[in-house]
Amino acid sequence: MSNDTPPIAVNWHLEAYCNYACSFCYAPLTEQRLMPRLSEEGGVSMIEDLSSSEVEKINFVGGEPMLHPHLEAWIVAAKSCGLTTSIVSNGTRMTEEWLTRMRPHLDWLGLSIDASNDEMHALMGRGLKGEIASGVSRHLERSKEVWQIARGLGYGLKLNTVVTSVNVDDDMSELVANLKPHRWKVFRVLRIEGENDGRVEPLLISQEQFEEYMSRHRQSLQGLEGIQIVAEDNEDMLGTYAMIDPQGMVYTNLHGRYHYSKQSAVEIGFPASWAQVMDGFSDIGFENRGGNWDWSQNSARGIFLPVVGEVEGEAA
Repeated sequence: MSNDTPPIAVNWHLEAYCNYACSFCYAPLTEQRLMPRLSEEGGVSMIEDLSSSEVEKINFVGGEPMLHPHLEAWIVAAKSCGLTTSIVSNGTRMTEEWLTRMRPHLDWLGLSIDASNDEMHALMGRGLKGEIASGVSRHLERSKEVWQIARGLGYGLKLNTVVTSVNVDDDMSELVANLKPHRWKVFRVLRIEGENDGRVEPLLISQEQFEEYMSRHRQSLQGLEGIQIVAEDNEDMLGTYAMIDPQGMVYTNLHGRYHYSKQSAVEIGFPASWAQVMDGFSDIGFENRGGNWDWSQNSARGIFLPVVGEVEGEAA
């Protein structure tokens, strides 16, 4: 299943809280919200340990990572250690000033956009909690603004989409074609025991429905160059992610539920914490889902150059 070598890519769910209300969320981190936050120094120490443990890329996720007070310091620390840095965010709090200031330290920006219109986003809870309580969402509008700024600054851009019963018949082709992400990751909505079970069931779709969604979009986008379309069905997502929670606990999800290390990576070091959960990680599965892709700036030189002109049209 696995070996003693640490993974080359790690997702750090550094922030437990989120300002969105996504009904399918599989990382609510409810227990972690009750625990003390990791200190800035503790996070830096863990990042340095990751770098010395053969980890190559760190992905800052949440919750919503932009809510964490130490996010900037940790991104800077990760880059100074030689790690490829990435963030997946809902885009709130990402101002032009922030994106400009972080550009020397942050390589990849991932935004989660699930639908071609905000009516669907509202039905899925993809919006600020206050918006969703009123039955609306401005998520797509905000995301387009952030995307255009980030593209002009030369960020590597990733687009994440979760396919549910709400948006399974949606056509994202025009939106994706206009956004022109380097990488479009499409996930089939996933049920995780103890995390989103009991509320995600109405949103679940079949494998056949997911495959039809992917086939339809691959066909409509096949003439476009430079967009990597990556599909992740439920089985692709299980046991193929190395994750760290807000307190530094390492975990995996091989059997459809989270399995945590007994001691944090801050306390005993990442390799020792990883050894406690590595049986729940598949190196083969990681490779098969496309987890080991070319994320270096040098080999993707064209991606990291500012794009002349603006995104046009309603679907931009």
